[in-house]
Amino acid sequence: MSSTSNNSGTVSFSYGEYRFILQELSKRFEIIDYAEIKKNTESFCVIRHDIEFSIERALVMARIEHEMDVRSSYFFQITNNTYNIFSSESIAIVREIASLGHKIGLHFTPSSSDKIAVKEEFFRMKRVFEEMLPVKIDRFSFHRPNLNSSILSKNIKIDGVINVYSDLFFEYFDGDIPKNPRIKYISDSNHQWKYGHPLDAVLGSCKKLHLLIHPFSWSVDGGNNFDNYLGLLVEKNNGLMESIDSEISNFPIDAIRHYYNNEI
Repeated sequence: MSSTSNNSGTVSFSYGEYRFILQELSKRFEIIDYAEIKKNTESFCVIRHDIEFSIERALVMARIEHEMDVRSSYFFQITNNTYNIFSSESIAIVREIASLGHKIGLHFTPSSSDKIAVKEEFFRMKRVFEEMLPVKIDRFSFHRPNLNSSILSKNIKIDGVINVYSDLFFEYFDGDIPKNPRIKYISDSNHQWKYGHPLDAVLGSCKKLHLLIHPFSWSVDGGNNFDNYLGLLVEKNNGLMESIDSEISNFPIDAIRHYYNNEI
């Protein structure tokens, strides 16, 4: 594990720690896909990734999981200000993630908590996504459902589609979460383990685990939230500069400089 390592409780968020988490979870649970879970499934661990900032870091995690014989689900946004899911680079990454055996889904903020509206939004985005990539989409996760908690309480179900927040995979509570819920939900949202560390589930009596990991929070060395965002900004800036350099490589730079200097 990393020098910023943790033994369940301290900051780390390094790829080394993630490997260790997967290793320990694999000993304790059968890590399966949402589609394999039935009403009579007694024990499981499902892992999902909501992609909000970095497709590149998502690919790193997908490769790590593949190396460790773990399959998970990656949920992408088609309306996102920090990445373009339809760029040639992004399409190549999503296709590689799918080729590694992982499932691909949509991550979106519904405009309404009405089931019909959610269904229409999902299928509209699904058509666009599948036409552009093309990668099969059969699942979705809500973005920031805590801002509209009623959408979780409605337990929305759509035939042939996996809602990761439906009651087969997620247990909704209007208030305090009990000590031993039917399904343990653990997330690294906001770079913290508000619902406990994954290793707590390994040591506890939990039989059903739903683990949400945001790839942008994880890096080679790990670190706190501030340092992580700084590193992410550097990566994003480097990517932008590479794109700009590529686009202007055939521009008449000297003429542009001459015009710019004269105008200024």
